[in-house]
Amino acid sequence: MNISKKISEHRVFKKKPLILMHIGSAGSDFKDWLDISKDSILISIDGNKSNQTNKGGFKKLINDKSIISYKNGKSKFFITKDPDCSSLLEPNEKELKNWYFSHRFKVKQKISTKVVSINSFLKKNKIDYLDWLVIDVQGMDLKIIKSLKNKIKNNLSIIDIEPGFFNFYKKEDKISDVFEYLSKKFEFGDMKFGYNFKLSNKNITKFEKKILFNMNNPSKVYSNIIFFNKNSNLRLILLKIFYLIKNDKLFEARHMINQFSNKDDFLKEISKEIDNKIRYKKIKYFLYLPFFLFKKIFNI
Repeated sequence: MNISKKISEHRVFKKKPLILMHIGSAGSDFKDWLDISKDSILISIDGNKSNQTNKGGFKKLINDKSIISYKNGKSKFFITKDPDCSSLLEPNEKELKNWYFSHRFKVKQKISTKVVSINSFLKKNKIDYLDWLVIDVQGMDLKIIKSLKNKIKNNLSIIDIEPGFFNFYKKEDKISDVFEYLSKKFEFGDMKFGYNFKLSNKNITKFEKKILFNMNNPSKVYSNIIFFNKNSNLRLILLKIFYLIKNDKLFEARHMINQFSNKDDFLKEISKEIDNKIRYKKIKYFLYLPFFLFKKIFNI
C-alpha cells in the first residue's frame, strides 16, 4: 500500500479536498505532492514565468501570473539577471558583493506593476481555506503570511517558508522574525538549506573555480523551513503524518498516531502499514549490521 496516497483518500478530504498553494512556484515540479494530487486542488502562482500544465494529475489546477503581496496596489518590481531572484524588494548590493552568486541579482529592469494581496486573490477564486502553503517570494514571505486572514492562517496544517540568513534584499524578512511570529501557533518541523560561497567571483581564477565547486564546502545562505500547526484535529494530523512518511520519519509518524486519542479505523490501518515499513527497516538493519560495525570500528 502507498500510505501517502491512502491518506488523501480519508473521508475528511472528500467534502473539503486538500488545497495546496505555492506562491513563487516557477521551476517547481510539485513532486512532494504527487501522491496526494488526485484528491487535491493546486494553486500555482508565479508572476515571472508562464503557466504550467497539470502534469501532476491534480483534481483541479489554478494557475495564475499575479504578483502576490501583502496588500493591493502598485509596487516597484526589480527584474534581475536570474528571473528566480526578481523581487518586490530591491537587491542589496552592499551585502551581495561579498557572494559568488551576486551576478544573479543584477537588476536588469525596474518596473511599476500591479500587486494583489493574498486575501484578495483567495476571495476572487472563492477559496476560503488552505491546507498547505509554500511561499518563496524573495524576502517577502513573512509579510504575506502576516497579512493572511486569521481564519485561514490559523487552520493551515503546514507552512513552508524560505527565509535567508543574510540581507540579500533591502528590508527583507529576518529568520529570527519568522520563528518569533510563527512559533505562536505553529511548531518547527524541519529545515533544509541552500548553499553558496561567500567570496567575490571577480577575484578567483577559472582553475580555482573548479577547485571551489568540487573540493570546497559552501556556506548556508537560506533555508526552507517547515512549520506544523500546533492544533490536533484529524485533518491536521493526517497531513503531518503524510509529511513525516514522505520524509522517511516513520517512528515519528507512528508516535504521532499513538498520541491521537480519537484514533479511528483508518488511522489504525495506517499505523499497521507504518509498522510493516519499520519491520522492513529492522530486517534491513540486521543485513547491514556488519557494514555499520565496520564504519564504527574504523571511524569512517
